[in-house]
Amino acid sequence: MQLIWLRSDLRVHDNTALTAAMQRGPTLAVYLLSPTQWRNHDDADCKVDFWLRNLVELEKALGKLNVPLLIREADTWDQAPEVLATLCKQFKVEGLHLNEEYGINETRRDQAVQQSMQADGVHFTSHLDQLLFKPGSILTKTGNYFQVFTQFKKVCYTRLHQAMPRTVHTPEAQQPLSIKSDAIPDQVKGFSTPSKTLRDLWPAGEVEA
Repeated sequence: MQLIWLRSDLRVHDNTALTAAMQRGPTLAVYLLSPTQWRNHDDADCKVDFWLRNLVELEKALGKLNVPLLIREADTWDQAPEVLATLCKQFKVEGLHLNEEYGINETRRDQAVQQSMQADGVHFTSHLDQLLFKPGSILTKTGNYFQVFTQFKKVCYTRLHQAMPRTVHTPEAQQPLSIKSDAIPDQVKGFSTPSKTLRDLWPAGEVEA
């Protein structure tokens, strides 16, 4: 069994980790609710509500691929390794896939999860997905970071002209699994539901995006 850990990549189209996981074998998806972590990051009520509404749309899209979407809670990100390890043991997961995120807390979280997975013998794969170039891959001829933005931009444009990154194809539906998707909560404790007027300004789903 393969597991994709969804975070800020709530889509099925051009999703590197999802496609890679499904190419490896039967796949589950999981999303972690982290209310205390979100409050520590000062995430707004409307932002959390937007995530929840996108999860509803994502569950429908994953359903067409026969990929169950599981919802688990890791109140803070330091709980993520244990929560994911428990899930991997429950469903005999052999590989965990995720798309890279680059914030300092996100990086520390993912490093801790990687160490936990490796200790349990679960193959951990992170994918370049949200950027055109891997951070640190655009360097001067002497191997240093650029000090002038225009020079950095010129190298980026040159590389894009040489080889434009391709979108990742949407995988074919897998055989149905006996595992059911979890219900998506309407609200997360500590976050209120915004007004309809505000919600209407930010419709959910890939089609709207």
